[in-house]
Amino acid sequence: MRHFSKTSENNNRALFRFHGVAPETVFARLPELRGERIAVIYRPALTAWKGDLLSKSQKGDSVYAGCFLRKRRIVLEQGMLRTPRVLERIFVHEIFHFVWPRLGKPVRDSFHSLIAREMRRGIAGELGWSAESIKTNLTAEDRVTQTRRWKDYLCESFCDTAGWYFGSARQYSEMTLGRESRAERRRWVREHLLERTLSI
Repeated sequence: MRHFSKTSENNNRALFRFHGVAPETVFARLPELRGERIAVIYRPALTAWKGDLLSKSQKGDSVYAGCFLRKRRIVLEQGMLRTPRVLERIFVHEIFHFVWPRLGKPVRDSFHSLIAREMRRGIAGELGWSAESIKTNLTAEDRVTQTRRWKDYLCESFCDTAGWYFGSARQYSEMTLGRESRAERRRWVREHLLERTLSI
């Protein structure tokens, strides 16, 4: 893995304004980031409901987090403070939602090609529930015609891949992708993300 200076670690940390505890150990493992600051807040009992992120509501499905790209804000489930490795993985996932649209078409296309090869080979599993919940409902038409569902899957798969790679947990229940495919994802991250500065 690329070795970062203390300056890079500190610069990464400075890009996030936490209203609560920060997963400090993750910043040194990330590639160098650049961009305007992002606010990070915690809320209890998060649910997603019709495009909204709710707290302590009976409506919607439970979620770990949500991000608001235009408002430059990440909202994290407060309960994750009790599980630091989960918090790291989900926080990185949310950061990479900001990276994805700024990554550049050639790199996005490369990731698209990697995932399309997996799909053609019939490879099941993913590196997080965000991606797998969409993957299990994809059709061949989604992939061929590149529907909104396919594009959402690519983004979630990219973010789950980042959360897996840059987080500290080596095993977790949501990691269902096989060893060979994980090795291919690892090679892709090292080739396309490690040695560059990422805009957020």
